[in-house]
Amino acid sequence: MSTLFWILWLSTIIPVMTQERHFRLRLDEFSIRFRDPGIFEYVDFRITQLDNRSYVNGEMLFKIDIPVVNVRTSMDFWKPNSQKKFKLYNVRLDACQFLKTFHRNSLLNIYANIFRKHTNADLMCPLKKVRNYDNNVDMNRLSSFNYSKNFSYTLTNWHMDEMDFPSYTPLGTFHTITEFSAESRLALRVVTYGKVFPFN
Repeated sequence: MSTLFWILWLSTIIPVMTQERHFRLRLDEFSIRFRDPGIFEYVDFRITQLDNRSYVNGEMLFKIDIPVVNVRTSMDFWKPNSQKKFKLYNVRLDACQFLKTFHRNSLLNIYANIFRKHTNADLMCPLKKVRNYDNNVDMNRLSSFNYSKNFSYTLTNWHMDEMDFPSYTPLGTFHTITEFSAESRLALRVVTYGKVFPFN
């Protein structure tokens, strides 16, 4: 498959998204491989598989306010029954600027829109620390505390709806690595694996 095809697939904005899709997108892994305990009080994400869809739910609590966030993200893709890997993107972003102007970004606009639908707070910098942070709080009883929703960032039933993607999205397996940096150091590494599979 040509490089030109992938460029067009990633950068084209589809004005009308009503054509029936004959594929689904499934996440088999959404995992936190690293988190900085000096930045995060609590991070947890879980996947639920239901009706041929993958739903991610989770929550993040910060120990400190985060004024600047930088992101490095990459995606690899394999066609079915092939060992040849395609690098779909490998980019560095000023996440704060991206979150303010995501509607103008044709490359990652689709992902930003999906996250915005399923978060409880505006994804704007600075990211706020949990209110009344207490070193003695038992995080195993986190749900019993009344945190301000502005300072507890949650993701609820986040999923990749095939109608948000072009009708000619190819089948295959994908792998992403996303690293968030704050306070001049790596703060969080998120790894995903998933598939685009046929569905009628």
